[in-house]
Amino acid sequence: MLKSLSISNYALIDSLVLHPETGFTAITGETGSGKSILLGAFGLLLGERADQKAIRDESKKCIVEAVFDLQGMVTETFFADHDLDFEARTTVRREIAPGGKSRAFINDTPVPLNVLKALGAQLVDIHSQHENSLLSERAFRFAVLDAFAANNQLLSNYREVYDSWKEATAALDQLLRSQGQWQQEMDYIQFQLQELRKADLHDLRQEALEQELHMLNNAEQIKGALEAAHDLIEGGEDSAFQLISRAKAQLTKLGGEHAGMKDYIARLESSLVELRELSRDMESFSGRVEVDDRKAQMLGDRLSALYSLQKKHRMNSVEELIQLEIELANKVELSNTSDEKIEQLQKQCGGYERKLAELSDELHETRISGALRAEKEMTGYFAQLSMEHAGVSLRVEKGTTFHALGMDEVSFLFKANKGSQFQAIHKVASGGELSRVMLAIKASISKHRRLPVLILDEIDQGVSGEVGLKIGRILKEMSAEMQLIVITHLPQIAGKSDHHWKVRKYADEITTFTEVVPLEGEDRINELAEMLSGKKLTAASLANARELMA
Repeated sequence: MLKSLSISNYALIDSLVLHPETGFTAITGETGSGKSILLGAFGLLLGERADQKAIRDESKKCIVEAVFDLQGMVTETFFADHDLDFEARTTVRREIAPGGKSRAFINDTPVPLNVLKALGAQLVDIHSQHENSLLSERAFRFAVLDAFAANNQLLSNYREVYDSWKEATAALDQLLRSQGQWQQEMDYIQFQLQELRKADLHDLRQEALEQELHMLNNAEQIKGALEAAHDLIEGGEDSAFQLISRAKAQLTKLGGEHAGMKDYIARLESSLVELRELSRDMESFSGRVEVDDRKAQMLGDRLSALYSLQKKHRMNSVEELIQLEIELANKVELSNTSDEKIEQLQKQCGGYERKLAELSDELHETRISGALRAEKEMTGYFAQLSMEHAGVSLRVEKGTTFHALGMDEVSFLFKANKGSQFQAIHKVASGGELSRVMLAIKASISKHRRLPVLILDEIDQGVSGEVGLKIGRILKEMSAEMQLIVITHLPQIAGKSDHHWKVRKYADEITTFTEVVPLEGEDRINELAEMLSGKKLTAASLANARELMA
């Protein structure tokens, strides 16, 4: 239930606070007085787009706030799902800053606009004149029929499976597309992988191989140079070793007689030791140098293959080629396992489809029964609304593909006169008939689905007099089950309300304002009389107004 509504700095409203009561509240006022402003403010609370032009004073914030009593309403799950604290008296607020930035709050917690919109849909149902066109919209037809069929839980079960099926089919389609691409590339990928594996890259040390090949290719020159160097160091009487030995001998003769000779002798001895070790190392190294053309050819071929791979793949190191080999191997593995994954997803999709078929069959059956109830109840209201010969047909036909609401297609057909053929309702119903059909729908649904707050704008379009009285009686009955707020031009409807607000526009020396005034007693009678006969009240119009209220 809506407990309060406050509006500040919105359109022609400077500041306004309303406290709606239970039952049926009528809102009246002259054309242009600002009744639509109230609807616009409610629209902001329900998540509709904010318009910077709606701010009255562009230097201040526009704020629309409502307090709802949620006692007994099934909304606690919504709060839990969106990580919000549930409060029996919940405050919903929408702010528009001077720069046009919009913010939404639920119990002072900032929320995205879509969350505000989702909660608003559970709290308030607004029907305005342009919404008569909803009868031509598929989603609305399903919503109406499923309300009569009490399909809320069944639809929830179906939608859960449907979402899983959509996810699985999307994954399957993606995998099949990827597999098709891989199959076209796989021969080449496998060829590249085979080339890389043949190169045996994981134990390959490129720099060491290049050095070994260089030695094999120059083995004879290296061996000859080492042997020649060995001879010069230690090979004969004029070798370096012999010459240093003789130099040491000469100094040794003087070692005891001249200062510093011992140091020179020691240094020459150290040189002889170093030369002897160097000679032995060179001799050993020369022994290891081999002339092996076959091995050189093998190493040359291996390095040539490596250089070719590096050039082909535009890579500079063995490590980069190894990484490429791993990536290609993963692609081949993924291609090999994709068949298993495809089979698994196909089984999942098949299971989901069987469950969807079962649930859609249940939905179809409940909708057939719901359509019969809807036709009966709506036709009953048609009789009360002076459309005794009108009829409605809700046709439910089983389709061939799954969609978010089952496999059915629903059409609303209408006939206004006896003997007429049923046709699409939005094509054959007049404006007044559409208004009454929508009222019949709202009145019927109110018996099957709780609508905490229902706001009707110009539900009386195209009707007057006796029909207005009948609409008023129906609205009075509906208000026993919900809080009903009706914007109307008909005194016959306003006279049936429990509460009456008048919207009026006034101006001071500077600007124009809109205000909402609760009417009671004689003020209410005068307003009804004015609606009947105009500004000049007469005894007849006042008597008629009292009669309407009676």
